[in-house]
Amino acid sequence: MAYIISNEQVAADVFVMRVAGQHAGGMGQFYMLRGDDGYRGDSYPLLSRPLSIHDRGDDYIAFLYRVHGRGTAILSRLAAGQQVLLEGPFGNGFPLLKECGRVALVGGGMGCAPLLLTARHYTEADIYLGFSGEMFAVNAFRQAVDSAEQVQVMNSRQQSVLELLDPSRYDTILACGPAGMLRALAECTAAANRHSMEQTGGSRGDIRLYISTEKHMACGIGACLTCTVQTNGGNRRTCVEGPVFAAEEVNWDDLTTV
Repeated sequence: MAYIISNEQVAADVFVMRVAGQHAGGMGQFYMLRGDDGYRGDSYPLLSRPLSIHDRGDDYIAFLYRVHGRGTAILSRLAAGQQVLLEGPFGNGFPLLKECGRVALVGGGMGCAPLLLTARHYTEADIYLGFSGEMFAVNAFRQAVDSAEQVQVMNSRQQSVLELLDPSRYDTILACGPAGMLRALAECTAAANRHSMEQTGGSRGDIRLYISTEKHMACGIGACLTCTVQTNGGNRRTCVEGPVFAAEEVNWDDLTTV
């Protein structure tokens, strides 16, 4: 158990919980969280909730989450000084690339959750954030990178954040968001790679795209197999081999059924 430092609402049904302690975990990894508001009725959740690491410091770890069901509703009602059960870190996160070239981070809605810690590592990255409603966490991203001008925001129900992005400008793209957005990003990145090959006569394009996927998850340690995703290399567990995969590995027909 760990003590909550703060649990701030930052948008409608969206919260940032900061938890005290020295906690491990890299960009794109997640923890299983479980809170207790004293309720013990029939709808009390049996399982912890997987939340990606939003931010981390020497004496805290933070989680950005949206209230979606009973478990996250309980978390949202916890206050500073109360305790929460943390288990983790779990999963395979975004790669730590020594030679990453020019980097873009792309987040759609709640997909921005694992990207703040990522931005603190890739401080020269350009950041693209898309929202269909109320925005959140934008200022934190602007403060995390070298210049606030690196952060571009699309806030529209009719347009996609991908309209701001030219994949050909980058060597590495790290993304998290709705499955439809990730698939569209993979398609335009693949098109940019094909164009590069045609122009240079190379054997392959040079843009690397890594995506953080989402599947319903129960145990977080790979035992229950409920979070299996189909890839070119066979079925992989989102909680162990994922949630981050190279985009070319993913079976998009399977992913978009989530």
